[in-house]
Parts: sequence; structure tokens; C-alpha cells
Amino acid sequence: MITFIILGALILATLVGGIALKNQLEKRRIERARLLVDLHDDLRRMQSALAVIPHVYLDTPTKLFMIKRLMQIIEQVQEAGNETSGLSDMHQELQNQLESTIQTKDDSVARLAKWTPIDTADLAHEIKSLVKYLHGQIITAVKLGLIPRAHGSRVVKNLKVVTYRIGLDLNYTLARQALKLNKYRPALGKLRVALSIALKSPIKQYLKPQKETLEKLIEQTESKIERQREEKSKATTNKLASGVEKFKVEDDWEQKKNLYDRE
Repeated sequence: MITFIILGALILATLVGGIALKNQLEKRRIERARLLVDLHDDLRRMQSALAVIPHVYLDTPTKLFMIKRLMQIIEQVQEAGNETSGLSDMHQELQNQLESTIQTKDDSVARLAKWTPIDTADLAHEIKSLVKYLHGQIITAVKLGLIPRAHGSRVVKNLKVVTYRIGLDLNYTLARQALKLNKYRPALGKLRVALSIALKSPIKQYLKPQKETLEKLIEQTESKIERQREEKSKATTNKLASGVEKFKVEDDWEQKKNLYDRE
């Protein structure tokens, strides 16, 4: 009887242990699946950041951070058991980019003096969203020891500059489009907004070429609007004069007609 009890206890313990082990394995499988989903999402968004954000906006520290973080994400995906030849090739290509970027000299002054076409509000919104995402990735990269805190601070500083540049380049591009269509008033509004952004930018000392271009275009556009106003006023005056003349002719005719009728 005692033997049966012990045997039953062992069987029960085995069943309980098996169920517990199965649950634990299932839990790990779910956690691994979630991790892979998150990693692939980070992989996709980091690739988008490198492809979508204009390279004029990216200084060397920012490029280095983005490449290193993307390489780290690929390694994490591979460690999670999702290694593919495509990921290996991408990692090698990024390694080559990293070595090339390390050798790049700082060209901030020349780079910041360039205009970057951002021709839709949707594109501007996408770039802003990616910049916001990169802020979170910097925190992760510093915590994981991928980059030093000082490097992270430099990237954060550059991303702050980028947020100003997006609005500046968007309004300038839209203004140029409006000018081509002779829509001077909408263009003038965009140009003034762009100039305001340039004057408030933390790197306004590097935006002198943009400031000069905007001031010149504003002056030219204001002149065109004034010329349009004068031409419209002249046309209105001529129209009124023509109407008065016509009315006078008709009045003279009516008076002659009345004289004729009386006779």
C-alpha cells in the first residue's frame, strides 16, 4: 500500500513537474517571439532613419551612433536565433560604412549651409517621428554601453538642431513651389516663417547663407505683391473711368432723346 502511495506521489510529481516545465518553455518561447518582434521593429525603424533623414542633417557622431546601434540590433536578432545571410551581409556592409565614417572629417559649417528639399508636410512629420525615435535609442545605447554618455550628449544636441532644420527647409521648399506658381502671398508667409525659424535656431550663426537668401526672396516677393496691387488698383480705376464715360454717353443720349420726344 505504501509503495502504491509513493509511486502515485512520484507520478503526480512528474506530471506537475512536466506541466511546469512545459509552461516555462512556453513562456520562454513567447518572450523570445516578443523580443524578435521588438528587435525587427527596431531594425526596420533604424533602417528608415538612415534612409529617410537627409544626410545634411547628420553629423559624424550621429552617423556613428546610428550605424553602431543598427549593427547591435542585427547581432541581437542573430543571437535570438533568427540569423540569415541577408542580415550577415547587412552587418558587413554597415561595418564598412562605420570604418569609412570614422575617417570622415567634420564638415558641419559647409553641411549646415546647404538647403535640403522637404516638399511635403508628411515627409517632415516622418522625419520628426524618426528623430524622436532616435532620442529613445540613444538612451538605450548609452545604457547598454554601446556609446559613451558624452557621445550620446553630442547626438542629442545634433538632433535638437535637426528639429529646427526640418521646419526651415520645409517652409523654404513650399515657398519656392508657390513662387513658381506665382502664388506670392502664400510664398511670402512661408518665407517669413522660415526666416523666423532661422533667427531662433541654436545654430543661427551657421545659417547666414539661408538668412540672406530668405531676406532677399522676401524683399522680391513683397515687391511683386505691391506691383500686383498697383496693377489691380490701376485696372479698377480704369474700369471705373470707363464706366463713368459710358454712363455720361448714355446720359447725353437720353437727354437728346427727351428733346426729340418733346419736339
